[in-house]
Amino acid sequence: MKIVFWALAVWLITRVFIFQTFHIHTNSMHQTLVEGDYIFVNKLAYGARMPVTPLSVSFGNRHLFLDWIQLPYLRIPGFSTVKRNDILVFNFPGDDALPTDQREQYIKRCIAAAGDTVSIVQGKVLVNGKEVLEYENVLKNYRVTFEGGQIDRAILKLINAEDQKHGFSGNNLTVSLTEKMADSIRHLQHVVSVETQSLQSGYSTHIFPNTSKVKWGIDNFGPLFIPKCGQQIYLNSSNLIFYKKIIEKYENNTVETRNDSTYINGEYSPFYTFKMDYYFTLGDNRNNSIDSRFWGFVPESHLIGKATGTLFSSRK
Repeated sequence: MKIVFWALAVWLITRVFIFQTFHIHTNSMHQTLVEGDYIFVNKLAYGARMPVTPLSVSFGNRHLFLDWIQLPYLRIPGFSTVKRNDILVFNFPGDDALPTDQREQYIKRCIAAAGDTVSIVQGKVLVNGKEVLEYENVLKNYRVTFEGGQIDRAILKLINAEDQKHGFSGNNLTVSLTEKMADSIRHLQHVVSVETQSLQSGYSTHIFPNTSKVKWGIDNFGPLFIPKCGQQIYLNSSNLIFYKKIIEKYENNTVETRNDSTYINGEYSPFYTFKMDYYFTLGDNRNNSIDSRFWGFVPESHLIGKATGTLFSSRK
């Protein structure tokens, strides 16, 4: 009985404070991470987060918990900070119905860290005004045009497009490719052109901050400042659209506007100082990822850890 107890204790301490595994079940990080992969999540990297709901237990993808006790956010110091291009595992910020540590777990790439300003212009990502060199596995939609309407199956195999959800239209093929894959077929026989395809024209209220007052889309987004702990900003009706939720939901304040003046916790507050760091994430499969373009910031309090290795790969 003692052996079982100590084995359970070691497993629990390891899972809460050191590392856990994560199952890739969507294609939003394809082809960096493939559906079916199991990866290691290093919790020591950014510091282990103390459980918000300590009366909980997990069995695979099932989570059972009691919300009688909910603890405030607390994190043990880690040995590094979140950097651009880190692959983050975190609890989904868009779900307010559950305690933070019981929300669905997501995995995305950090594109902009706390204190950065991010923009997307015609599909190109800019951080602090400079175009970001895309990670080599980032997938984007390309339109491949062939001669005469015949699509060479050997080319499909070459670009791993045989089992993708691709679209044929006459002598055109729409398919997800990395830049390297696109370059590899650009000069092949029977290929007329290989061009990036715009994800979306215009704007959408499905895009953060989810209001028609801001005309942003998937391919044209920002500029957006990513809040940093200790950073003070001037509040007005224009930028409160972006920051009201995090000031209220994640930093536990009440926000009210009267005649274009902002009141926080009932007091006139033309300035606000953020209490934690936030991050902006994108999926590597840009056309098939629900990420910060849709729901905004990832709060520091939602971070679980850093993806650092593959335990099992389902790649063929």
